[in-house]
Amino acid sequence: MSNNPDISFVAEQRVPVKDLKGISKNAASTAAKGGISRKYLSDLAQAELDADLDATFAKLKSAFRFKRKELTADGPADGMGVITTPHFFYEVTVVPVEDAPRNVIIRRCVRNITDADVITGADFFEVFGSRFNQLEVACDNPLDLEAIIDQIEDAEADDVDLDYDKDVTHCTIGLMSMRTTILVRPNSIHVKGPADVTPADLVHSFFEMQNCFMESLNLSEPLLKSSS
Repeated sequence: MSNNPDISFVAEQRVPVKDLKGISKNAASTAAKGGISRKYLSDLAQAELDADLDATFAKLKSAFRFKRKELTADGPADGMGVITTPHFFYEVTVVPVEDAPRNVIIRRCVRNITDADVITGADFFEVFGSRFNQLEVACDNPLDLEAIIDQIEDAEADDVDLDYDKDVTHCTIGLMSMRTTILVRPNSIHVKGPADVTPADLVHSFFEMQNCFMESLNLSEPLLKSSS
């Protein structure tokens, strides 16, 4: 697969502000009152993000046997930390929860994936396990949702569960043989699974969807490729 920053694994974890590493009671109390700035939030989460970067860096170095020049870490700064590897970027960020000021979202993401085989392999699983339960794909060309829906309905397959709204702004595809659900919007595809879903499960589900609907997805070539 060519280097594509629009394909990413995502996991979002809601964490009480008071449970952030190293946070004082006074800071937790101030944050819980709401209306905190992103800058203040990033300062509160500094230790949390730094610990995540330390642990992930060590696991990546051990599992993939990366050399020093192949593995770099930046941050945390401005509520984000990044680890760059030859195969992908790992990002961890903290964002506020607008309707729940006592909580924050820790968002972890792997993007700029260079090869599907890397993210479905044993080394990747050793580092991340079942941490990621979403595969997100941002599409440059608009997807033909009506064509996808028509293709599924015309096939009348018993093993496919399809749902969509009256204005056809999105559709949800469930395959009985899979543990995942695929949400398709005009400019994005989201493959979601249960908490214990593996990266290989997510990629396999996407391959199935991509292979079935290449023409309807308006793709000249697959978005995600495997070298095997």
